[in-house]
Amino acid sequence: MRRILWLNAVMAMVCGVSYAQAEQIQGDYVEARTADVFTGPCFSNAEVFIYGNQGVAAWKINKGSFEGVDLAGLTVAAAIHGQTTFSEDRQEEAKSVLIVDEKADSRQREALIAFAKSMTGKRLQNIVAVRTAPMGLTVESHKMSVNMQEDGKKHHGMPHAPRAVFWAPGLAEILTRPLDDTDHLCGNESVAYAPLSKGVDVLPAYTLGHKFQGVGLGGTWNDPNARSAFVGHFSN
Repeated sequence: MRRILWLNAVMAMVCGVSYAQAEQIQGDYVEARTADVFTGPCFSNAEVFIYGNQGVAAWKINKGSFEGVDLAGLTVAAAIHGQTTFSEDRQEEAKSVLIVDEKADSRQREALIAFAKSMTGKRLQNIVAVRTAPMGLTVESHKMSVNMQEDGKKHHGMPHAPRAVFWAPGLAEILTRPLDDTDHLCGNESVAYAPLSKGVDVLPAYTLGHKFQGVGLGGTWNDPNARSAFVGHFSN
């Protein structure tokens, strides 16, 4: 009987630890890249191997810790330059610049870097620089609502992501709005690519601003006014 009770106690502890690990960190996410992510096959097929090999991804930790380090309130971002369109590239050949919140202490800085790597996998194998900057990420709301026209009728089939803004002055920025009916070009749009980050719950959004102004990636980019963003959140 004692052995059974002991085994039950151990199993409860293991399950409790697993649950805690699964729920230990959550926050907001935004990314933009140099190709439409919400588009028709005619457009995406024409762009593949030509566009979409540059992007910025950013995570804000609202609560929780990673590898035992509390990261609540901190932000980390990655500017990524792949050798071709992200869906077709060799991820390990991508180069990246990480941007770490200046509010982070040395332990938090290392944990933020490790967290970003865990979320993106091989694309952050080749980090050419780590920059520290004041930065922020704001997502208006996590409620994914149905877009309405002025006459009260529903828009047809358009995802309605929250508005989002990410900024790291002098390095990178993203500004988005929800998609609406004016963003239909062929009427056959869908999500053409997966997000750059794992473990995120996102919807596509319209990119009002997207730029990287840092050094280390062989150049900068500025690619606004496209259907090229994802906005959402993560919980791991």
